[in-house]
Amino acid sequence: MNKSALIIVSLIAAGAILGCQSAKPTIRVAAPTSEAAVPPIAAAPPLAAQPLDPGQSFIDTEALGFSPSSETGKTTIDFTLLFANAEAVKSWSVSFSSGAVVQKSFSGKGSELPATITWDGKAASGALAPQGKYNASLAVDYGSDYTAGSATSPSFILDIDKPTGKIAISPDLFSPTEPSDTVKMKIIPSASPAKIDSWSMDILDPGGNLFKNFSGKWPSDSVVWDGKGIEGDLVVSAEDYPIVLRLRDEFGNVGYVNSIVPIDIIVIKDGAGYRIENSRVFFKGFTADYLDVPAELAKQNNLRLDRLAEKLRKFKDYRIRIVGHAVKIHWDDPALGAIEQASVLLPLSKVRTEVIKKALVDRGLDPKMISTDGVGAADPLVPDSDYAKRWRNRRTAIFLVK
Repeated sequence: MNKSALIIVSLIAAGAILGCQSAKPTIRVAAPTSEAAVPPIAAAPPLAAQPLDPGQSFIDTEALGFSPSSETGKTTIDFTLLFANAEAVKSWSVSFSSGAVVQKSFSGKGSELPATITWDGKAASGALAPQGKYNASLAVDYGSDYTAGSATSPSFILDIDKPTGKIAISPDLFSPTEPSDTVKMKIIPSASPAKIDSWSMDILDPGGNLFKNFSGKWPSDSVVWDGKGIEGDLVVSAEDYPIVLRLRDEFGNVGYVNSIVPIDIIVIKDGAGYRIENSRVFFKGFTADYLDVPAELAKQNNLRLDRLAEKLRKFKDYRIRIVGHAVKIHWDDPALGAIEQASVLLPLSKVRTEVIKKALVDRGLDPKMISTDGVGAADPLVPDSDYAKRWRNRRTAIFLVK
C-alpha cells in the first residue's frame, strides 16, 4: 500500500473511533412486575379533639378525727373543697369510706359547688358509721370538656367508743402507818383508735364522799398517794376507798373506770400498847349476823376477819380488847336518843363484839386473851349529825394491851 492510501485508512479508523465516543448511549429500564408494585398511601383522617387535663381539684379535712358521740368535743367534721376549672364542672360527688366500703356520699351539679362539706358520722342508713380510719374522696365530672378529676383527703378517725381501761394498784393492800408509806395507782387504758387526752381521779370515802382528787394531762398516767384526804385526815383502817376515774380522749369522748383502794388493818401505837381503829365487818341491819348479807359483803367480811386474825397473831404477848360502837339515829332528840342508846345500841354493839370474838377464836386465837365491850353511841369519832362522815362511828375498835 502506498503512503497516501495508508493515511486515508488511518483517518477513516480515527473517525470511526471518534464517532463511537460521541454517540449517546440508550438505557433500557425493565418495567416492574405486578408482585413488586407499591400501593398508594391513603390520606390520614383528621385528628379527633381529646379532653384536656382539668388541673388538680382538692379536698382536705380540718382535723385528725372526730366523735359523733363526743361529750366535750366537736361532733362533726368539716372538709374544704377546691374545684379545678370550676366553670366547666357538670357534676361532683364526695364519698366517705373506710377501706373499700363507702358509708356516706354527697353529690351536686356544677351550678352548686360547695366550699365545704360537713359530715356528722352517720352512714347512708342514718345509723352511726362504724368506728375506724376513713378517707374522703372528691370526684368531678366535666363532660366532654375535660377528663374527670378526683382528689382524696388525708385519713381521719371516726371514734365512737368511750375510753376505758383499768387501774393497777401497788401494793394490793395499803397500810399507811409511816409518813413514807404510799400507794401507786397507774392508769392503763384499753386499746383504742383515739389517744387519751386527760383524766381525773376521785377517791371517795366509804360513805361515798369525795376524800381526795387527782388529775393529769396524758402522758402523765400515775398517782402516788400517802393516804391523806383533802383535809389532811388519814384513811380508816380496814376500809375500801372507791375510785372513780374519768378518762377523756382526744376527740372528746368521756369514759369511766371504777376501782377501789383496799386499806389494810392499820395498827397504831397507843401509849404502852396498840390499837386498831376499825375491823370493818358489815352486819345485817340491827343484827349481829355478818353472813346473811349480800354475797360480796359476806366475802369481804370473811376476808377481813382472816386478815384481822393474822395480824393479831403477831401480838402474842398482848391482851385483846374489842369495843363495839354504833351510830345514834335520834341524835337530835335527847329523850329518844337515851332510849335508843340503852335499849338498842348498847346491847347491839355488845353482841356484835361477841360475834367477832368467836370468829377470831374460830381462826385460832386464844379466847382467854380476848375481852369484849359495847358502848353504843357513847364515843363517836364525829358528831352523829354529820351525815357525810358519821359512817365512821359505826365501827369496832381493837386495843392491844400488855
